[in-house]
Amino acid sequence: MSLLDDLDTFPASSPLPPPPPALDSQGPSRVGRMVGAVAACAALSAGVAYTTVKLTESDAANVTYVATASGQSSSGNPSPLGDLHQLLATVMPAVVAIEVSNGSGGDVTPVAAGSGVIISNDGLLLTNAHVVNAADDAGKALDAPVFTVKMADGTVREAKVLGASADYDVALMQLTDSTDLHPLALADATQFRVGDAVVAIGNALDLGDTPTVTTGIISALDRSLRETDTVTLHGLIQTDAAINHGNSGGALVNANGELVGINTAGYSDAQNVGFAISVATIKALLADLKAGKEIKASPVGFIGINVAQTPYGLTVTTVQDGTPAADVGIQAGDVITQVGDTKISTQGQLQTALRAAPPGSVTKITVDRNGTAITFDVTLAERPIP
Repeated sequence: MSLLDDLDTFPASSPLPPPPPALDSQGPSRVGRMVGAVAACAALSAGVAYTTVKLTESDAANVTYVATASGQSSSGNPSPLGDLHQLLATVMPAVVAIEVSNGSGGDVTPVAAGSGVIISNDGLLLTNAHVVNAADDAGKALDAPVFTVKMADGTVREAKVLGASADYDVALMQLTDSTDLHPLALADATQFRVGDAVVAIGNALDLGDTPTVTTGIISALDRSLRETDTVTLHGLIQTDAAINHGNSGGALVNANGELVGINTAGYSDAQNVGFAISVATIKALLADLKAGKEIKASPVGFIGINVAQTPYGLTVTTVQDGTPAADVGIQAGDVITQVGDTKISTQGQLQTALRAAPPGSVTKITVDRNGTAITFDVTLAERPIP
């Protein structure tokens, strides 16, 4: 376990604990442990979801969020950040700290802290689902969660949850007081490029009254990250801007001061590898979140193999008994060359191709076996829950 892991349980009135023992990397967790690779399902990448910092310490479907004056997000993202102080003066008023407490009346116990981003003049606030779904130290859901929002100017307001989706790790909240807000515009995700400059802003480690600011670039696009045994996030933005516990729900913005994504995850034992949920994903969910609808990710097709990148191509290493791959005769040593009409040479390509095919559908998978091309009609199953 790392120091950041232990910050999930320190009392608010206590100093930071001493560094604990080395990280145990044997299981998935929201607090910074590495998750093993998931092979031959729709998510082949591995990752770590960052959680909140632990403390003891309308029913209308229409959603209005902020765009630029033209009604659209800017068409480009200049790579240099330019005057960072001016950029921060514009965007920091939209980033808030969220404290989650348990109880009612005068008997309220602070439990966790995260971040949020104001996206509309009427007080809509984006954050992560795992921020609003914070649990107590025993892992039990809070009976009566209270959400306190600390604004950039130091004032405090209340908020309520309109909707949350654990499958996408996105939540939409409503501030009870919407006066004098400075919301962020949502960027145009079709314009994102690797190398674009970005700034991460949030309540990192719940360190104080002002947000933490880090800078970096978009390191990669369309990443997949397995958060838990049942939740895999797709379409993520990878950044080298530092993202830590408490940053969850905070803003990743571009050089135009537009919201690129909501910070959600990172690797505690890697340098400068963080992830944000893209606004492309968020925009598609806003109406249903505001209406309080339950939003589930589409089931993912599963064939039941493990693969490895070898000099010969994407090679099957093991086939699980009783799975679709075993049923049709795919074998260890087969080299996957095609799924449907899509040529396959990497794990990422296989992941994308399988994700497009829902459970129950029949997909042609072509392999090279000792120089002979063999095509199998594979009926995809739903990924089993461990």
